[in-house]
Amino acid sequence: MKFHAVMIDETGCEFGVSVTAKSRDMAYDKLQEDYPESKVAQLESPADTRRRERRMQREIERAYDDPSSDEMNY
Repeated sequence: MKFHAVMIDETGCEFGVSVTAKSRDMAYDKLQEDYPESKVAQLESPADTRRRERRMQREIERAYDDPSSDEMNY
């Protein structure tokens, strides 16, 4: 399975990387091995990404449908 990670390097800068692994734990291990100076800020499988995007879309639609919603008041 392919995972996408947001990493933070030793200078505090973010960068993205994809890793193929059989499980989330194996993906973390591979990332720690490949990038020992960095830490994993976020790790998503394709299913995680789809869920996050659907949730964001629902929130956007709800805010758009309700003009009094805090999300749309700038």
